[in-house]
Amino acid sequence: MASRLMSVIRNHHFQSLLGNVVSAFFNILSFSLLVRTLPEATFGEWVFFQVTYNLLDQIRTGLLQSGLIKFYAGAPAVIARKVCGSAWYLAIAITLGFLLISVLVLGAGGRFLDQDWQFFLRCLGVILLLSLPLNFATWLLQAKRQFDKIVQIRILQNASFLLLITVMHFTGHSALWMVTCAYGAAMLATSIYCLAHRWTGIRALRFRGMAEVKSLFVYGRMIVGSMAASTFIPYSDNFFIRTLINPAAVAIYSIPQKFMEVIEIILRSFAATAQPTLSSAANRNDPAAIAQTFCKYTGAITFLILPFIIGLLLFIHPLIILLAGKEYLVALPVVAIFLSSAILYPMDRFVGVTLDMMNKPHLNFYKNLLKLGINVAGDVLFIWLFMDLRAVAAASFLNLVAGIVFGYYCLKKQLDITVKDILQQGWTACIQILEKIPAKLQLVKK
Repeated sequence: MASRLMSVIRNHHFQSLLGNVVSAFFNILSFSLLVRTLPEATFGEWVFFQVTYNLLDQIRTGLLQSGLIKFYAGAPAVIARKVCGSAWYLAIAITLGFLLISVLVLGAGGRFLDQDWQFFLRCLGVILLLSLPLNFATWLLQAKRQFDKIVQIRILQNASFLLLITVMHFTGHSALWMVTCAYGAAMLATSIYCLAHRWTGIRALRFRGMAEVKSLFVYGRMIVGSMAASTFIPYSDNFFIRTLINPAAVAIYSIPQKFMEVIEIILRSFAATAQPTLSSAANRNDPAAIAQTFCKYTGAITFLILPFIIGLLLFIHPLIILLAGKEYLVALPVVAIFLSSAILYPMDRFVGVTLDMMNKPHLNFYKNLLKLGINVAGDVLFIWLFMDLRAVAAASFLNLVAGIVFGYYCLKKQLDITVKDILQQGWTACIQILEKIPAKLQLVKK
């Protein structure tokens, strides 16, 4: 039994899922603690700062992560070393660019900003710099398929931040600048840990080559465009809510995002499994296999997440109280709209993944750009008309539907697929997955 259990634990897919679960678990704990520690308006400012940081970090990740994994994994040692050094060179250049932009914005427009945002701009570039070694280590370890070490990084980063804000909470010494400093300190501690264990590959920097730098940039720019457009969607929600309503409304709107993390964990895990299968079929120029994989995964995940959505909707009231407290029950209708929309998330996600694996990332970029445009227009119009967070959630639903329609149209031109195929093949795959669970549990017991 022990050996079989260890075999499951050492499985790369399990470790990858565990990393996502660990991050989500600590994020929810930190969120729940901060929402009880900071005043509502102050917490809204923190959420907006964190969304800003995540936006810049995802741009950096989108430009580098996929290219590093593509060119590093399985390459000869000499080439892999040049790729790693070149990725480091590009990562440092991007990070210093963000740091310079934050300094210029602070210098040019600092007098028009309040004290909180002046402090945020001073910290934003610094935190991006502090987080670079730990982020690069996770990309490199992913290329090496050393997911157990990625789990260590995520535990250290999230647990250290949780520990610091817990101390603040119980000592009664908590302020926005203290939370930001704790966030940076957690990044610094984790980056030092990665450097000490030589997981970052920073020594390869001296082997960089400009040809590799160019290849990484060219490969990543379309992916980062798609990722940036996708990331700007929730960012635009928070921006217009903060600007046109108030910061406290940002705090309320952040509640449904935490509920959606449950769905996102499932989607990310299955998308990681689907990508190599779709890529292999695309490399063989086998559209029938691509269509079958797309229909199977999209339909199966749609059916699998349905019980989770229903369960969250049934217990939405106590879950909000548990997560954030009774004062945030006003977010209940917004959470209900997001959860009801989640049934469409697998279709949206796998349309994008399939387009990328078919070497058509530009179509996925156009899809996300269309969603962003509709979301921005919907946010401004609906807030102006209704001044209600439910209207902002409705705009998010509209952009989701528009993205699916556009993406499905693009796929339909390339593949022989129908909605009926998605439902039929998805249901069959879902039943097969559920039938395997008792057998796997029996193997662990033996």
